[in-house]
Amino acid sequence: MKYLPLLLLLLQPALLFSQQRPLITERAETVKKNILLFDIGMEFLQDAVFAFSGLEGDLTRIGVVGVRFGAADNVEIQILGTIQNLLSIKNRFDAPNTPNLDFSGNSTSDFGDFTMATKVLLVKEKNRWPAISSHFGFQMPNASNKNGLGNDETNFFSSLLLQKQFGRLQFFTELGLVVLGDPVSPGAQDDLFTYGFALMHPLNDQINLVVDAYGRVGAGGIGTEEQSRLRLGTQIKAAGLYWDVALFLGFRDTDPSSGLVVGVSKEFRLPFFGN
Repeated sequence: MKYLPLLLLLLQPALLFSQQRPLITERAETVKKNILLFDIGMEFLQDAVFAFSGLEGDLTRIGVVGVRFGAADNVEIQILGTIQNLLSIKNRFDAPNTPNLDFSGNSTSDFGDFTMATKVLLVKEKNRWPAISSHFGFQMPNASNKNGLGNDETNFFSSLLLQKQFGRLQFFTELGLVVLGDPVSPGAQDDLFTYGFALMHPLNDQINLVVDAYGRVGAGGIGTEEQSRLRLGTQIKAAGLYWDVALFLGFRDTDPSSGLVVGVSKEFRLPFFGN
């Protein structure tokens, strides 16, 4: 009986924030209709490798933005990207794109690639069944290969999202396929399997703890390498905003080794779109 209060606490429904940050694995739930969720943040990543350009160093991503709009009760439209990437170069090596680099000094910068996507909630969470959504979109080649931070390739992805609550614990799963343009072989593509597994645990009404393991596996090549990454962080609701901070860990040779992620999110109601 002495463990009964703890058991009751764990079985209480979790208070979920609407924010996505700092998770990369997508929630199955969509932003509510006529609600716009705007988020912005920064990332500081150590030992980032750009294998196609032969560059390695510390990457700062400034203005990591997300715009998510509830276009219908079960449809979310997304625009995601980075306003500016700054790479402090520690090492250079021969690579396919090396002859095309057009900058001087030990640093380079450029816009990040932007993604346009749609998320559709197919099944709401009920009893033992998880919420199920589809998520699909494309990534535009905004970053130039002349600055060494882009591949000049358009990428397409599609994934299935699952979301299930167990007491106060919330689980998110994303499984899909990404079609990456091969920057080394014109007209070719690399198809990789993508995955994400995230867990959210609320400490109280204002703070959630989150962990997110995500990446991609398959026959990737130079510029389309496999990835295996982890984020450990927290979401904090305060002063009408959703704050987030997370530690980043990369496990493959071409992943950044470690880093810090910070950001803030805000909801806006757009009444001019109707009821």
